[in-house]
Amino acid sequence: FAQPYFQCTPPMLSATWFASNERATATATALNFNQIGIAVAFLVGGSMANNEVGIHSYFGLITLLCAVTTIGTVLQFQEKPPSPPSKSEIEKLVRG
Repeated sequence: FAQPYFQCTPPMLSATWFASNERATATATALNFNQIGIAVAFLVGGSMANNEVGIHSYFGLITLLCAVTTIGTVLQFQEKPPSPPSKSEIEKLVRG
C-alpha cells in the first residue's frame, strides 16, 4: 500500500524544490535513504526484540521517532519554495 508513496514522492519533491541539474541527485538520495532506514530498522529491531519487553521497547521507540518526524514535517514543510529553483519551474508557474 505505501510503496507508491515512497517511490513516487522523491521525484515529485525534487522536481519542485531542486534545479534540473540537481534533481537526479536529490531523487537518488531520497530513495537510497529509504533503504538505509529499512536496514537500520532491521538492525535496531533485531538487537532490541530479544524478548517481549524488548519488542514493546522497540515499538515504543519506533512510535516516538515517527511522531517526532511527523510533527517536524507538518510544522516545517512548505508546498513550494519561496522562489522557483529552475527555469522549468518558472515556465510551469507561467502556464498555470
